[in-house]
This record gives sequence, C-alpha cells and structure tokens, in this order.
Amino acid sequence: MNSKTYIWQDKTKAARGNLSWQLNMKSFGGNKVFYKTEKEARVELKKFLDKEKKELEDSDTWTIHDLLGEFPDKSMMVEWDKRILLVQPLRTFYFAEYVRMKRGKPLPDYFDSYKSIFKSILDINIGNITVGNLLPMNLTVEHCETFILPTLENSGKNGKRSYKTVCEMRSRFNKLMSFAKKRKLISQNPMLEATYDKPLIQEALPLEKISTQYIEDLERAAPKSLLIAYRFAYSTGVRAGEQRALTWNDIWMESFEANINKSAKKKMVDVDTGEIISYGVGYAKTRTSNRIIPIPAPILRELKELFIKLGRPNGKSLVFCTKYGGTIAPSRWKEQLQAVAKKINGKHIRWHDLRHYYASRMLEYYIGDIWTVSNLMGHSNTDITERVYGHWMRDLKKQTKLREDSQKIWGS
Repeated sequence: MNSKTYIWQDKTKAARGNLSWQLNMKSFGGNKVFYKTEKEARVELKKFLDKEKKELEDSDTWTIHDLLGEFPDKSMMVEWDKRILLVQPLRTFYFAEYVRMKRGKPLPDYFDSYKSIFKSILDINIGNITVGNLLPMNLTVEHCETFILPTLENSGKNGKRSYKTVCEMRSRFNKLMSFAKKRKLISQNPMLEATYDKPLIQEALPLEKISTQYIEDLERAAPKSLLIAYRFAYSTGVRAGEQRALTWNDIWMESFEANINKSAKKKMVDVDTGEIISYGVGYAKTRTSNRIIPIPAPILRELKELFIKLGRPNGKSLVFCTKYGGTIAPSRWKEQLQAVAKKINGKHIRWHDLRHYYASRMLEYYIGDIWTVSNLMGHSNTDITERVYGHWMRDLKKQTKLREDSQKIWGS
C-alpha cells in the first residue's frame, strides 16, 4: 500500500505550529489523526496495516453470517463509536454501514426492516448447511438459482412473495456480497450472475373494472373524514404515496392542477422497540412519475374549503395529514375504505383500485390515445399501460367497432 494515500501534511496547521501530519483512517472505519512528524504517522500506519493484514487472513475462515456481523442495538452502537474514535474497526458489514452513516449518510434500513431480510436469506438450507454457515467463496450461482431465489419467492408469510419483493431482498444480499468482494473473500458475486426472470402477466386474471355506481355507493357510505381524500384519489388517479406526500405548494389553484413530484416512503422503525417513528417523504416512484395533472373543479372547491378550514397553512404543510400535521400511515385509508366496502357488499377493495377506476374512465374518454393516459398515470412508458389495462382497451375498441358497424348497417 502506498503510504501517500493515507499520510500528508496540512500546511495551514504547520504554519500555526500545530500537529500537522495527517493520517487518514476513514477508509478503515476510523477518523483523521494528526501527528507532529511524518515518521510518527508512518509508524502508526505500519502498525495498523500489519494488524489489518492479520485480520484479513483470519477472515478466510469467516462464514457469511460472520461477514454480516451481529445486529446492532443501542449499547453496541456506543461501543462502535469508541471503536471509530480509536481507529479499531470491525471488518463486518453492519459495522461498515454504521461507519458510513456516521459520516453523514442517512441511517440505512439495515438497522430496522432489513434485519428480517437477512435472517430469511441466511436461514435458507442448501443441502445440510444454511446460507449463513457457508463460506462466501463456496456460494455458487447454482445455489442462488436452485435454493435461495426459489425459497425467497415461496416462503412469504401469506404465500408467494411478489417479483418486486424478491428483487428487493436480492439487492440487499448483493450489497453484502459486494462487501465480501471488497474484503477479497470472493472474486465474483454469484447472486449477480443468477437468473431470476420476471413472471408473465396472467391474462386469465385481468383487473376487475369497478363501476361508477359502486364508486358512488362507497362515497355515500364513507365517513366524512375520508371523503375528500377518497374523491381526490378516484378523480386524479394518483398513487397513495403520491397523495400522502402532497403539500399545499403542489396544489396550483389558479390553473386547476396538481404537481406530483414526491411520494411518501416506507415507515421508519425504532431499532430496539420496533415502534414506528414516522413516515418519510422522498422522490417519486420513477422519473416519469413527476407530472402535472388536472384537478376537477368540484375537487378543487373542496380543497379550497379545506385550506381555509385549516387556517391557511404554509405551502410546505401536507394537504392530507394527521390531526397533528404528520404523514398519514399507508394502511389508514385502505382500512377505512375496506370497512365501508364490507358494509355494502362484503367485497375486498384496495385504495389502489381507485387509481384503476380513474384509468378506466380516462381510457373510455381518450379512446386510442394511450400516450395521454400513460402520462396522466405517470407510467414510465406506454408498454406498462398496455400491459396493465390492455384487456380494457381491447374491450373498448371492440365496443366502438360494434357501435360503428351497427350504424353502417342500420343507419345513424
């Protein structure tokens, strides 16, 4: 290793007569340490690199579980702060992520919800050994394709996991394997080379179209506290996360439009108690999710009334929020809507189904103009609109053709 990478002189400190020779240990999980002379800094660097070499040699016997390290609690984090200060890093994944967070990065999800993801993967059996007890170098592409990915797909709490969920779990494991590669425990990440194809959309199970009559029945039975959020959802087609993240700055009352540019994200959890702390707001789902959509005049009138009722809040305040101004929990609207549906006919309905209802109305109005509908929905391309709503579009074309044929045969 070239010592120049880690040691240099701070001319400003030298001019002031302070300790000026800097030993930068950040890449090892430590901090900057200053010495009086370059020789002192070199001696300390050699001591550390000798110790580092020994630790790297010992880690050849580490299992994947050893590489991950123990899940941190608050007392462990206190110990880790001392290690960072004294330049005594642990060469484990969790510790490396903690160091990254201490340098100004946001606290990673590995310290809450992803704990269960790693446990699910490391507990998978490969023959008579678990993934966690394997040496990283012994993990193969075949292991990933034959054991890990199929098990993740078929071992969800409610049956099969979705393709998206499995890919998210895979990406967390990929990061662990990238760390193993950085530590020279593996030369290639086998999970990256493993094939996991996206399943085809089942044409035999198309989306059920919700009737306008049913939407109106739900509206009449809905509690007053839910009404404006409900009406906004089915008349704009925004995703629930986008709606929960809307601020008053995003409601353009003069032009009857809403600026969709962010989304409420996953819950943040206390690492010790598991208690939900808050719901954050981040970027929109994709680049094309950033869009400007029209707001129907009746909905805008209700929003203006709400704005006045709330005492004309500042532009950064959430439009749809808790009574304390916080972000609404993702399950809140869904549970309220399902309770209403249960009273009416006992059928299951999701909040996302209101978005599908909006899509059906737009497709009926913009017959043959899939580009406009795709933009209103915030889809990344028209292929997604075609894939999700293709059967509705084909039905509409068929109905239109039959109507035109009837007029040709019998006259208009």
